[in-house]
Amino acid sequence: MTVVREQITRALAMKPPSLEQLRVKLRSLSYSEILRLRQSERMSQDDFQSPPIIELRERIQPEILELIKQQRLNRLCEGSCFRKLGNRRRQEKFWFCRLSLNHKVLHYGDLDESPQGEVPFELLTDKSERTYVT
Repeated sequence: MTVVREQITRALAMKPPSLEQLRVKLRSLSYSEILRLRQSERMSQDDFQSPPIIELRERIQPEILELIKQQRLNRLCEGSCFRKLGNRRRQEKFWFCRLSLNHKVLHYGDLDESPQGEVPFELLTDKSERTYVT
């Protein structure tokens, strides 16, 4: 009975547009095909849930999270330019924002044109301490 239920579920998951195509899908999902699909799913699930894989994942997770954190901070230190919308939704100026190298102050300001390369901190007139940002 569970094989029939799975056969119907898999056929309906393919969203056949007509009843005839549903019948074709049901015929193509034979008992042996369902067993083969179950076996392959079980094998792939066993591979990812095996104790060595789980242990490896737990061991490297802190390093990966630290790497992601550093990449995000580096990207914030590089800064980003955004289009600033003026009156009547016209894109008049640009707005640039970047994090200071010591990661404590967020510098931002208006620019007349899109920057080519690095924008010096002197051009960014406004700043906000990170304690207010986070």
